[in-house]
Amino acid sequence: MRQYLDSADVDVDSRCTVSQYLSFIQKRASGELQTLAAWMREFISEHPEYKHDSYVGDRIIYDMLKNMDRISKGEISCPKLLGDYRTKTASRIPMAVRRAEEKLIVSNKKQS
Repeated sequence: MRQYLDSADVDVDSRCTVSQYLSFIQKRASGELQTLAAWMREFISEHPEYKHDSYVGDRIIYDMLKNMDRISKGEISCPKLLGDYRTKTASRIPMAVRRAEEKLIVSNKKQS
């Protein structure tokens, strides 16, 4: 995939985003980042109300869901599960960057 990105005409912003996705998948597959199941097991086992008897009470479930909601909204970070990625993706690429990329693409095509 990375070789394809090297050979494709991909703008810097998109390449950065895809590279972060690939890094995330690689870290998840290697075990560097927890799976959701592992994160949930850890959350439950560390909860003060869990008695290590396999019973997960309503309060534990509520706290876990509340935490998940806050993570999904970006209110709290969860580097064990999601890493510490920061997006640099802009919703709008500046015109100067767009022009520079177009010139680079045209230049590369002329050289080919």
